Formats: sequence, C-alpha cells, structure tokens
Amino acid sequence: MFKKYFLLLPVFFLYLADQISKQLVVAVLPEHQAHPVIPGVFYLTRVNNTGAAFGLFPGAANILVAVTLISIWVILFCILRYHETLRPLQRWGWILVVGGALGNLHDRVLYRYVIDFLDFRVWPVFNLADSFVCVGVFLVVLGTFRKQR
Repeated sequence: MFKKYFLLLPVFFLYLADQISKQLVVAVLPEHQAHPVIPGVFYLTRVNNTGAAFGLFPGAANILVAVTLISIWVILFCILRYHETLRPLQRWGWILVVGGALGNLHDRVLYRYVIDFLDFRVWPVFNLADSFVCVGVFLVVLGTFRKQR
C-alpha cells in the first residue's frame, strides 16, 4: 500500500535541488548582477520574478499561488490514484512537474517572487524548477503519444 507513496520521494529531491541552487545564487549574487560562466553564451544573472514563467503576469503572486496549489494537488492525486496505468515517461514527467512547481511555490509564498538565475541571453532568465516543469511536460506529452512496446 505504501509503495506508491515512494513515487513521491524524487519530488522531494527535485524540490531540494531547486532550493539549494537558489540559496547559493542569493548568497553570491545581488539582484540583477550577471556573472559570465561562458562569456557571450551563459551567465548566472539573479532576477526576482514576480510573475509566472518567463516574466508573464508580473505581480500576480496570489493567483499564481492558488493555481499552483490546485495543480499540485490534482497531479499528486492522479499520480497516486493512477500510478499503475501511467507509462514510465508520464510518471517521471509528472514527478518533474510537481517538484518544479513546489520549488517555485515555495519562493512565491515566502518571498512573493521566484528567484531566477539561469541566463542564456536569448531566452528569459529561468531556474531549475522551471526546467523541471518544462522537461516534465515534454516527457508527459512524449509518453502519451509514443507507441507502447
């Protein structure tokens, strides 16, 4: 019975990785300061994002917190309820989505903004949690449309 709850253990580690990375960035970079890692390609740039992904809907923290809480609850319910029928790519995709959503939810509740820092200069600044969510959605879609062997 408790076996299905072990599916949620990776969610904790994803959340932890996101939070540790953000705290390291906060400890060494003031807001809006950029540090080149690969000059001209990749920088660490701390941005306090009050909106959703890629800076959409700035200042909408309350709505984003509510939507995120509801989304996390629904996804966790579905993972636990339907875990046996989910394909592995779908299961891992949803785990990544929840881990990333929790990381950004933590920031929104605690600070009223999300700490972003990965900067490729051709894309808005983002963080590990955003990456987890994007890769997770990709895996869910791939797992849904990929033919089962």
